Amino acid sequence: MQPQEAVRQLENAIDASLDEAGCRTAAGYRPTFERVAERADGTAVYAVAGALAEAVVEGECPTPAEANETANQVLADRAYTDGGA
Repeated sequence: MQPQEAVRQLENAIDASLDEAGCRTAAGYRPTFERVAERADGTAVYAVAGALAEAVVEGECPTPAEANETANQVLADRAYTDGGA
């Protein structure tokens, strides 16, 4: 999954679940997805998007800082389990 696609998917999910402020928040995730794509691959981007989407389904709207924390966890798990390859 490409970073821009992940942002678009989350924008759609947030727009469907929350108010207009959600759209602006989702756009703030782009640097996080780009960082994950640079350090890992599309699977890691997808994992971050999935974790954020789960939060949205639960009625939350993660901040960009919370998205960064989620990304850090995904990247750390990948490094631990597969050497970050």
